[in-house]
Amino acid sequence: MSVAATMSYGVDAYALFLRTRSALTSVQYPSRIDYTIAVRGTEGAAVRINHYRATCNPTDQSIRIFPISDEELASPPPVPHGINVFIQGNYESFGRVAPPPDIIGVPVLSPTYTFGLGFNRAVNGSLRDSTSTIPTIVVVSSRVRDYSVVLLDEPNLDGVATYHLKLTPLHSPKQNRLRELWIDAADYLPQRAVLAGNFTIAPLVDVPWVVNFAHFEGALYISRESTAATLHFSHRRAVQNASITFEDIREHSGLEYDMPLVEPEDDNNRLVEPSSAI
Repeated sequence: MSVAATMSYGVDAYALFLRTRSALTSVQYPSRIDYTIAVRGTEGAAVRINHYRATCNPTDQSIRIFPISDEELASPPPVPHGINVFIQGNYESFGRVAPPPDIIGVPVLSPTYTFGLGFNRAVNGSLRDSTSTIPTIVVVSSRVRDYSVVLLDEPNLDGVATYHLKLTPLHSPKQNRLRELWIDAADYLPQRAVLAGNFTIAPLVDVPWVVNFAHFEGALYISRESTAATLHFSHRRAVQNASITFEDIREHSGLEYDMPLVEPEDDNNRLVEPSSAI
């Protein structure tokens, strides 16, 4: 169905976008979630994968993660051999240099991140826990629109009838990264999104990403973030087909972990999302 034909039926694309924001804001989560983050990528001829254990509080988006992957624990990387020589202001490495243990960085990420789609919400000054029976009050402040929104078509996506929206940022394109959005025609929750950049470090912020969402026990979570672009890192490293998958999402069992969950100290090796768009 063409844009013109769709609009002739009185469908307001921006109203659909606002309904999606409202629907996403109304989703309720457990007070604490445990999950595993799988980071995949192809480097050279090898497919590499790292799994990290994590937990988060969806209310304040606090995240704790064990920053050493299961694969690194099972097989620590070899000690690099060779020497570094300082030549005309640059360090040059000679000999074999071991690849970093983390493919594209340690993912300090939550599957409940909303990419700026959700409104700020409050109940008597605080967010509501899923165990509460108090209805959610959505607080929406008046502000300038972030996007121009156009309804492109109404396709079936994985068997689900959706509205396919095109979003053009009206300001701050590096902050307002949404470019396409597929929303469920029944409940208006997002099914897929295309971003113009992801996370906060290069080269991930400079390439398009596809985000897929999934329903689980009445809530909406990110299932997968992926890019078809080649990621070029320092030391001539190139990673293709990079993806981040949230696996084994579950409500926290109350059991203590057998290892501490912390945030990695090296900011340059952390995958994080902008905190202003949770």
